[in-house]
Amino acid sequence: MRKLIAAALLALAACASPQQHRETTTYALTPADASTALLSGDRLSVQRTVYEAPEGQDPLIQFTLRHSDGRVMMFQAANHAPENVMAQAPGGALAQVMGLFGDEAPVLYAQHTPQSSGAPFICAPSGPLYIGYYEAADGAVQIVGLKQAIEFETRPDGSSDAIPYSPDQVCARLRLRRG
Repeated sequence: MRKLIAAALLALAACASPQQHRETTTYALTPADASTALLSGDRLSVQRTVYEAPEGQDPLIQFTLRHSDGRVMMFQAANHAPENVMAQAPGGALAQVMGLFGDEAPVLYAQHTPQSSGAPFICAPSGPLYIGYYEAADGAVQIVGLKQAIEFETRPDGSSDAIPYSPDQVCARLRLRRG
């Protein structure tokens, strides 16, 4: 009987425990132009952690930017809501906002403020609501800060189209290099 109770308690503890990380990647980004250098100093570091998800669900992905002076901004991949997934489609709305007019598929991350520390260094003073992140095969990285979500409207035929995104809602454009 004790073994059965112990097994049941272990099973309950596994369900109640936080998700376990599956993979963590850390790397440095250096500015590719003068305006980016003003925001990031000599470099930013990135930590991307992927957490396990139950079968059939998208994983939780945390994306952390660290400024050289110690400030931290945290984001989570916007990979759950249908509108966010549509925005990230190759050549889609986010790619257009970022100035990528091919078949590139940037990643959209939503602000995750409880874990951030220090004043935002992108889109100060309040920080961006979302960031778009794109890394080219040659290591060139673009990060775009967005003040609002990309919105969609349903057309009469049932399909969805992105509502034009105002350039006033883009609060930062960073050009960096990985490594």
